[in-house]
Amino acid sequence: GLAKSWKFEDLKTLVLELQDGVTFHDGSPFNAVAVKFNLDRYKNDPRSNVKSDLSSVESVEVNAPNRVTIHLNKPNVGLPVILTNRVGLMVSPKAIQEKGPNVDRNPVGTGPFKFVSWQDNDSFVLARNDNYWKPGLPYLDGLNMRIISELNTVARTVTAGECDVALNLQPQQKIVADRASGVVTKVFPSLVPYLAFINYGRPPLDNLQVRQALNYAINRDEINKVAALGLGQPSDTILSKAHWACDPATVNYYTYDPAKAKKLLADAGHPDGIEIETIGWADQTAMQRQEIIISQLAKVGIRVKLTPLSPQQAVQAFMIDKKGAMFISPSSPFADPSQFYENLFGKDALRNPGRVELPGFRELLDATMDTPDQNARKAAFAKLQRFTVENALSLVQFIAPAIGVMSAKVQNYKDGLPATPKFTEVWLSA
Repeated sequence: GLAKSWKFEDLKTLVLELQDGVTFHDGSPFNAVAVKFNLDRYKNDPRSNVKSDLSSVESVEVNAPNRVTIHLNKPNVGLPVILTNRVGLMVSPKAIQEKGPNVDRNPVGTGPFKFVSWQDNDSFVLARNDNYWKPGLPYLDGLNMRIISELNTVARTVTAGECDVALNLQPQQKIVADRASGVVTKVFPSLVPYLAFINYGRPPLDNLQVRQALNYAINRDEINKVAALGLGQPSDTILSKAHWACDPATVNYYTYDPAKAKKLLADAGHPDGIEIETIGWADQTAMQRQEIIISQLAKVGIRVKLTPLSPQQAVQAFMIDKKGAMFISPSSPFADPSQFYENLFGKDALRNPGRVELPGFRELLDATMDTPDQNARKAAFAKLQRFTVENALSLVQFIAPAIGVMSAKVQNYKDGLPATPKFTEVWLSA
């Protein structure tokens, strides 16, 4: 990447050595000053929505034209991985100073493709960066990225020859693609959990027994079979079993047990069941998945009052306006596992609308970030995973498959984790 090397001088001091001779798309230099400018902006700008990624950063120091030292307020050995994702996206300081907030719609980076245009809810166009710092790359002349809101038509754009690649397909669309000629369907590893976010800051879901009843009441195998055609991974926890930080001991902690769910509700003072105001997505595939969950919960006396909305409206309603007690949705993936837990269960997390952080959570999370030894980190994550599962802080159903379909002409496509498609070394055959 843009950092050719990094090292921790101690647990609270990270030094980055940057690539030489890199320029932004506007011709201005990428250097240590630019890195400090970007990290300070991500951390301090009132409009930044990635501040939590840099919560451990105290200050950023320029030591030399291509050397940066990041001083931390607490250990965070996951920071180098975190810097490969959202807060590692470097934007030209010159462009930011000239365009202000408008730079969001006219981004100027260092990558293999340069921004050309953006049509709201339709498409954006990128052109090859002839001055990319990796010689000979990219192979493609550009990218035309279409935005398709109707999920059930995504695969058909490739099978009909309208697009070369379609990503983030629903499992049902794989059936359509598998029947077509001249296309290739791929299932990639995924870090995306399908779950229900829970507002455990107010009744009725502030009660542990009620949250546990939710988890015992759903049949994850059935949900995965019907909603994901069996391609997903039934799970109680937010991390995939394939993830190095996942502890398999608590992946299937909650077995399907309606009788136990009913008893937990009764013990919590709800022998006649409860009603839960719930936000969901309105598209056809999401409605099918939500109907399965609602039906299963109804069998134990949990009555779901669903408000289906567009994804943007749903996020606004639950996470910002704090409407509803539950939100059925997939979750965005993160580069380092510590970010998953921070962004779902931390006291300031957007996905935690109750803004309640359970006692003991912070200490367990900090323990995952204070040692560079991965085996020690894995043991710390196992304790944190057990804590979040036992306290039923979410209602995970399965880890989704990442499904893509592409023309047979597309060569050398590689899907990256977390959910970062890479086109730098892709080409089209004749």
